[in-house]
Amino acid sequence: MDYMAILNLVSKGITIVSALIEAEQDAEPALKAIGALVTGAKTGAVTQEDLDKTEALLDALIADFNTDLPPA
Repeated sequence: MDYMAILNLVSKGITIVSALIEAEQDAEPALKAIGALVTGAKTGAVTQEDLDKTEALLDALIADFNTDLPPA
């Protein structure tokens, strides 16, 4: 289990959650992903696949957040 990768993803997730909350958007998917990662780390059950899925989700959330809004 790569603890540094887990910590980096948790840190990234916290940053994304903060941005989403500040923008009054739904942060629940990011919070759930971080929670699952932390729970997995506690039990020693985080795989590379878990890390990849979590990173993909966080990247998708930030990409969606950064998408320009349509003109008013």
